[in-house]
Amino acid sequence: MEAGDLPQEILIDIFSRLPPKSVGKCRCLAKLWRKLLSTPQFIKSHLTRKTHQENLILITPSHSVHSISNIKDDAISRKLELPGDWTEVVGSCDGLIFLVNEDYEKFLVNPITLQQITVPNSPLALNRRESFSMHGFGYNCSSDDYKVVTLSYYDTDNEYEPDCVDTFVDVYSVKRGVWKRVDSSPFDHAVPELSPGAFVNGAIHWLASSREPGYPSVIAAFNLADEVFVGIPAPDTRGNGPTDVWIMKEYGSVDSWTKFSIHGEYEWDIVKPLCLIGDEEVVLVTEGETLVVYNRTEGTLRDMVVDGGLAVVRDGGTFVESLVSPAFIVA
Repeated sequence: MEAGDLPQEILIDIFSRLPPKSVGKCRCLAKLWRKLLSTPQFIKSHLTRKTHQENLILITPSHSVHSISNIKDDAISRKLELPGDWTEVVGSCDGLIFLVNEDYEKFLVNPITLQQITVPNSPLALNRRESFSMHGFGYNCSSDDYKVVTLSYYDTDNEYEPDCVDTFVDVYSVKRGVWKRVDSSPFDHAVPELSPGAFVNGAIHWLASSREPGYPSVIAAFNLADEVFVGIPAPDTRGNGPTDVWIMKEYGSVDSWTKFSIHGEYEWDIVKPLCLIGDEEVVLVTEGETLVVYNRTEGTLRDMVVDGGLAVVRDGGTFVESLVSPAFIVA
């Protein structure tokens, strides 16, 4: 029996176990395979296998974009052929990465296939000098749609309330290619830093400050299905050390917050964590635009080495390899 004689369900099951790059090579071997391995059914089956390793995506000081694989051992980088000067990795979902360049143009890119689309600016946004915006990116399974969320603050120019600002939330549907503004009235928090939102469990999250007395911290979660904000309790950070990393083991449960403190001497302060390597190590970004690896068991810090040298970075994030195409979604 030839491969072409096998039932389609068996072929999909076999090929969905392969890494995306291997699937790409198989597409070139036969017209039948190319057609089968490009169907939405196969791409979803391949994505849901969840067997693909997590990789890093980094923007270097030269504003180029590199994907980093094999981060557990000898990390290897690949420069992505993406023209332009890049400044921010907003986030990733299902192998698609949301990038911003120095002209504030926004793109969705698959770093494996290099397919990309431009995310247009919201026509609803006000072009004010006193404004600033943050973005998030994620997937809504109920509508089978990827969404971009922009959280914007505008100075009201109110002489009686000089610290008063207006908050707007705009949502972009990748499938439909349209922006809309949603009601942000339940959102009564301030995000103190210009930071991208983190996509977890169907929602995009920002660490915010409540406007209640004492301005307690809260995690503002924008649910992509209902398109509303809900508050998730932040950990009690009183009595923290110089650098603490908090992990919520059970989503939404304030009692499930755990932390580990980073000890050891290093010349730069830690800016943010990027990812875990197994159960013991975590990759961190420093103020010196370098990557370091902290071993939680040994309590040691070491420089992360990529291509035999010190890893330097302006911004970064993580992604999983996939065949999901932003261009296919729009079509």
